[in-house]
Amino acid sequence: MLKQSIKRKNKLAHKLILVLLLVFHVHTVMSLESDKMADFVLEGDNFKNLPEVSAGMTKIKYWGNVSIEQGSLKIMSNDAIIYNGDNGIVKVILTGRPVKMEQIIDAEFGKIDVKARKIDFMVQDELLLLTGDVVIKSKIQGEMSGEKITMNLKTKEIKGVKSENKRVKLIIKPRLK
Repeated sequence: MLKQSIKRKNKLAHKLILVLLLVFHVHTVMSLESDKMADFVLEGDNFKNLPEVSAGMTKIKYWGNVSIEQGSLKIMSNDAIIYNGDNGIVKVILTGRPVKMEQIIDAEFGKIDVKARKIDFMVQDELLLLTGDVVIKSKIQGEMSGEKITMNLKTKEIKGVKSENKRVKLIIKPRLK
């Protein structure tokens, strides 16, 4: 009788842990999906609205201690040019020494930390083109460096291309048990 009671309590505890893990996972994925719905907040020392409209887009320029936040996305740069279209922000071009970016991709992939001299961020396509002394650190991919690296935030694909005589380097840390 006592053994059956302990077995039932263990099964209940196991089910409760599974439910808690599922709720945590769903909440994490949902909160990251909410990054897209969060306000896109830009700050900088200087601002200029560039009134010319090209291909249906307007441009805004920020420079001097530029910061951008949208949910878990955080970016620091020297300069930013924001291209705004009919459906919102289309592209952001960031330059700096270096530009620093971090974002939580999802529960499995975790957070990425990025440094580069220039980042072309195609917001609606969730695509990054990183150039100049690029370093990307993540839990899954390890540490990657090179001169030109692209990242697809939808598919989590990262692609590096040799530039001049600098090859793409990947360092994967051993997993500790």
